[in-house]
Amino acid sequence: MNKTLLAALAAFVTAAVALGGYLALRPVTSSGAPPGSAAASYDPAEARETAHDADDVFHGTVVRLSGRRTIAEIPSRLYEVRVGQVFKGRLTGTVTVTQPQGDPALEEGGKYVLATTSWHNEDDEHGLLPGSRPFPAPDLTTPVRNAATGAETTLADYWRRAAAPHEGARH
Repeated sequence: MNKTLLAALAAFVTAAVALGGYLALRPVTSSGAPPGSAAASYDPAEARETAHDADDVFHGTVVRLSGRRTIAEIPSRLYEVRVGQVFKGRLTGTVTVTQPQGDPALEEGGKYVLATTSWHNEDDEHGLLPGSRPFPAPDLTTPVRNAATGAETTLADYWRRAAAPHEGARH
């Protein structure tokens, strides 16, 4: 890999980690859902922005931690994740998802909504969208309250709407 490409990749990953740290530490706004419910830390605008920027948004089950490696000087964990319901993109089967080691580890058997971007490599790996966190989602039928409308919906419908193309979208 040439030095210019490596430097650009390192700058991107550094910015992504910094943004993730900022987003993790800023105050969380409540969506009106009960504390501890799946959607308590998102409002529809944020989920929509996350889904808009991701290549793929899907509900997946962590099969196992499959390894560790350093990507552009950032220690990372690699997970095998079985793709369930897809809200955006065309992923199927089991994919490898990379996550910076500084983020909370994913649990084996845990179910999450993941917003990822493709590494576009021969191993078809996907990294968590910079600044996003895996969204714990053991049950997609969990009711949540939409902060914008006040209406109750399911977690699956919440993410389906967030990932739906909208006016002005850059796809």
